[in-house]
Amino acid sequence: MTGRYGQLTYTSFDTAAHMGGWQVKETSADLSPDEVHALTSGVRTVFRPAQPLPAYPTPEQLDRGPRRLAYGRLDRRRAGYWHTVPSGSDSTGRPGNVFAHALLDRAAGDGADRPIQWWRSDGWLCPYGPLAVGAAALPGTPPAPGTAVTKDSVVRFALDPDAWRLATLFGLLDAVAAALDGGPPVVLGVESADSAAQWIGLVSFLMSAGTAARLHFSTFDRADQLTLARQSGQHLTAVPVDDLEHVPDDVVAISEHATLSLGELDHEPHRTADGRAITVTPWSAMAQVVLLDAEGARSVLDDIDHYAAQVADAGLHPAWPLAMSVAHRDEFADALTEAYAVIAAHSPRAASDSVTARTVAEVMRNALGTSTADAWKAVQDTVDGPAADLADVTYLCRAVADEDWLSRPGRIPARERDSERRPPPRELRESLGPALAAAQAGGAHRVARLADLLLRSGIDDDRVSAALRTEVAPKLMDSEAAPALLEALRESLGAPTRLALAATLLQDGDATAVNGDVFDWLAEGVRAPAPHDLREARPGDPVWTAAALRGARTVQRGAVDQADRWASLWWLRVSGSERFEEVAGSSVWHPDELLAAVGDSALPGAAAVRTLAGAPPSAALERLAQTVLRANNDDVAVACAAVRIFDPRGWIEQGYAASHQSAYAPLWERALESTGTDAVHRDFAVRLVTFAAIALAAGQPYPPSSALLTAEPRVAADAFGQLAALLDGYVLNAMSVLAVAALRFAHNGDDPAAVTDGIEELIWQGARHVMATRRPESIDIGVVAATMARLTGEPNDGAVRRHRKTVLKLLARRPEAPTAPIARTRWSR
Repeated sequence: MTGRYGQLTYTSFDTAAHMGGWQVKETSADLSPDEVHALTSGVRTVFRPAQPLPAYPTPEQLDRGPRRLAYGRLDRRRAGYWHTVPSGSDSTGRPGNVFAHALLDRAAGDGADRPIQWWRSDGWLCPYGPLAVGAAALPGTPPAPGTAVTKDSVVRFALDPDAWRLATLFGLLDAVAAALDGGPPVVLGVESADSAAQWIGLVSFLMSAGTAARLHFSTFDRADQLTLARQSGQHLTAVPVDDLEHVPDDVVAISEHATLSLGELDHEPHRTADGRAITVTPWSAMAQVVLLDAEGARSVLDDIDHYAAQVADAGLHPAWPLAMSVAHRDEFADALTEAYAVIAAHSPRAASDSVTARTVAEVMRNALGTSTADAWKAVQDTVDGPAADLADVTYLCRAVADEDWLSRPGRIPARERDSERRPPPRELRESLGPALAAAQAGGAHRVARLADLLLRSGIDDDRVSAALRTEVAPKLMDSEAAPALLEALRESLGAPTRLALAATLLQDGDATAVNGDVFDWLAEGVRAPAPHDLREARPGDPVWTAAALRGARTVQRGAVDQADRWASLWWLRVSGSERFEEVAGSSVWHPDELLAAVGDSALPGAAAVRTLAGAPPSAALERLAQTVLRANNDDVAVACAAVRIFDPRGWIEQGYAASHQSAYAPLWERALESTGTDAVHRDFAVRLVTFAAIALAAGQPYPPSSALLTAEPRVAADAFGQLAALLDGYVLNAMSVLAVAALRFAHNGDDPAAVTDGIEELIWQGARHVMATRRPESIDIGVVAATMARLTGEPNDGAVRRHRKTVLKLLARRPEAPTAPIARTRWSR
């Protein structure tokens, strides 16, 4: 069973079995190759401490010596720790060896520990010198959090009377918050890695453990290594303070020594020593209030863990747990405004009886005010979350009962949720009854406006749908009442309401009775869905209704684009129109459009003939052809489907050239007569011409119109290429091709003007290809002559002898090189 943690070590070393060099020294047994790769990718093999160890360090110097701890997420669940120490010379005597001990956490963010707490853990291996490196072995248990960085240590560090650090901390908090939100990374200049660890600890303990597990950091890098830091996604990187002058301009550089000018929330930003602006957030504003004394600060850090444990600690805003602490402590009243803003904007969802839900309700009480306008402002000021949900419900409850609000010009304000529908909460459900009664008393216009507010807000209530059906839809069907209602509603209703009205009209009424102006208004801004979107659609849902609306409108008013054309075809089938098969068969459709238009109904084969012959090859066309074969309800369509499914090689090898050619030839002729040869796609034409040549070689019939297809030079050239490949691959009998060509030669010689059609010309070119590419001794003259006799119905010996002479004359005109098919001949149009 795989545990939570895995380990590996990486260094330059050698053994009896391995030459020296950088390599993985050891891994724990449960690490997969992918995990080994992920951990080794994060190893840094260059370590240049600001204060190097002496040549022969004492144990005490090694214990307090330079080290680096880096942390970063590998994916949604896993994270890596990389602990690196200088380890002197390697076994070859090369100085500057580094020993990296990496730890994989497969459940990153679980638990209350922050990643920085692994700083100076006793579990990290720190060998020095080649002998110690060679002897170093992974411990049986992974490194555990140490005691160097704790809540107590970071409070002492922040409030140290000998060093004023709070101003730097407040700027650092806001810079890190921005980095976590996708802003520029933060580079902190420090005197030592131990100081860096305390700064990182301060930031980490002022957020939840789950959020700290998303903070990528390094306690030590150099300015010239920041490119690697950015590539690995580090949010916070510590460098020696002297390196700050060399960091790039696109990072936020903060020195633990230089003065940071504090800003004011919603007014002035913080400014670093080099003038870089850092936007002030409520996080630092609250920290200024809570970090006044050690006891209060320490209790706040406990509060942060307490409140984070009440919810799912995944994706919490960095400032939210601190805001919850402030909101529940009277001594922090000076930061209540900032705390309330964070709670309103960033609270996670929680049970209705939880401390989080109760706090949100308390916070929102003032923000919601007493009027509809107050509630709407609160809606605008909150983002998704429980505070936003409370604001939405409060606003809707007030708005549906506010006659003045419902009568305002234009659309009624709403937080639009077009893609999601939910039942109304209890408070709104109770308010809707009286509101709908009042709206119905005010007429169709008032009902439509009320319904629009609710539908755009994502509320799904059967009473609203019923009111639209009984109060508004009949007016839109009434030729006398519709114009005035349209004028009143034209700028007032959003797409969800117009779709709801369209669903009512198209499901319950006669679409042909709907006025074209009504269709135009309902369909404004609504696009027909793509064919694949209709696979899961159900009558009355938004996708189905959009297709029905655009389709019905197109039938009446004409298509705006191709999407409308296919929607109209789909609508003809859905509405049971007798015109469906006629319209489907009159155009070349994208195969998916035709299949979607048919839906679960049987596909009338005749409706697919033009598309089977005229559409370009694709996986969708393959699906259409297979559907036609399965339905098997139209012989012409089945014959055309076979052309799109089988290539010439498969046509021969699967026996269809022998078993189906005679039956399909007249069907293909009917297809070409109905579509016209100009409407046939080149892929279809090439295959059909090649099938015809195969048939002629076997003495079978072929569609006469297929010869006309060779008038297109590319069709003739591609068909010759197919025929030559069949001959070269010994799939098509070359003796049969020579026999047909010899019969033509017996009558006409090699005069191209005497060729009767393009298929015969293709066979003639095939024969010339055989003569040019095969050795004379490989051509069996007797077989060719016998085949000629069979084709002419003269199986006697005299006929065979006569045909042998013809074959010999033909072979005497053997071309020196393969020839291409003649581009145009006398039968070409």
